[in-house]
Amino acid sequence: MKLHFDRALVARLLAHAQAASEHSPTYDQLVNPAFLKAGVSSRHPTGVDVDRTKIPAGLMLVGDHGVYLMSNGYPGFSDAEGQANLVAYAVEADPRTCPDDWYDVKRVSFGGDDGAEFLSANTIRKALEATAGSRLWIDVTPAQISCPYLASPKTP
Repeated sequence: MKLHFDRALVARLLAHAQAASEHSPTYDQLVNPAFLKAGVSSRHPTGVDVDRTKIPAGLMLVGDHGVYLMSNGYPGFSDAEGQANLVAYAVEADPRTCPDDWYDVKRVSFGGDDGAEFLSANTIRKALEATAGSRLWIDVTPAQISCPYLASPKTP
């Protein structure tokens, strides 16, 4: 299902993530040994076991109360109301503007479970470039996430 996002807000979130020297992990990154602090070998690591400087910059695609993108920059990017994290809701799954439909859209697109998936800064940048002049979209299913991108120019 194609989900559409406010491109200017996504660009702001991306800029925040890229400017941060530390980044918050998704669950998959939390349990990835490559991102753990030196000497940590826990089977069940927690946030204190992660070296936030090893996590790459990007956005998290989150499915919980709606579907939205947020910066993984640490500390979080506060919104105008003082909430800890500014988010860019998918137009179709925004509980503030689609109170009757957001849950169904979230289940169809993201699945029934809540969670977060990491999208690299490069992936988001390419999606922004590929959709310039139109709406930014990300195709999301419970099994796959795909973003638009421009093919590299062919060399003769």
